[in-house]
Amino acid sequence: LIHLTPFIDEFGVIRVGGRLQQSNLLYQHKHPVILPNKHNITDLIIQGEHKHQWHAGVEQTLAALRKILDTESESGVKSVLRRCVVCRKENARCLNQIMAPLPKNRLVETHAFDNVRIDFAGLLYVKEGRTISKIYICLFTCMATRAIHLEPTSDMTAQNFLAAFRRFISRRGKPSVVHNKKSTRAMTEEKIEWRFSCERGPWCGGYWERLVKSVKTALRKVLAKAQVSREELVTILCEIEAPINVRPLTTISDDSSDF
Repeated sequence: LIHLTPFIDEFGVIRVGGRLQQSNLLYQHKHPVILPNKHNITDLIIQGEHKHQWHAGVEQTLAALRKILDTESESGVKSVLRRCVVCRKENARCLNQIMAPLPKNRLVETHAFDNVRIDFAGLLYVKEGRTISKIYICLFTCMATRAIHLEPTSDMTAQNFLAAFRRFISRRGKPSVVHNKKSTRAMTEEKIEWRFSCERGPWCGGYWERLVKSVKTALRKVLAKAQVSREELVTILCEIEAPINVRPLTTISDDSSDF
């Protein structure tokens, strides 16, 4: 403490000396109190200032304490705030739910698009001459390979959906199982098994909703506020589809010994 030139005031409190005696600062600012880092009195003062600052964080509490104390102990403030019941309740982290085992059709090796999940994304607007038309994206997701196939549709009616589904079958092959939201838009044909999930429940299928987000993010970055024609949008969807289908499915190491 010698570098602080400490002294004892008339109340027996150890304070910082220094060279600011002639300044117009308050006495407690010119001569802050010196307290030990690990002491019950120090903890009580930190608790009181923490409550006075309406349970502020470490930085704000430490800044307020420096006005009256000579303290640089951020770890001491953290230790006291870590024991604050109010802050622990307010800042508590929610536990993640225990995830169920992955379904068999996501683990068994099969050809691409044998088990398919269908979802719609949109709404987009395209130029057709002088008119602006609506476009939706029908997204087909392979449950095993996580590959996607994008088909633009004018709306989400059964007729246009089946047309997009026929185009998908012609280019990717007929799937064995199709998962879709429980809706009257889906129809069974050609001996394909249809399985329905709850409607308006995005938490029921995170793996395909994540791919919907990837497509939407790419569209926002490419299109921004630009208005394109239908042909240009079809081209953009194909170009978005390509890099998503060749993305790495695991983390890529930068260590040469891993190769």
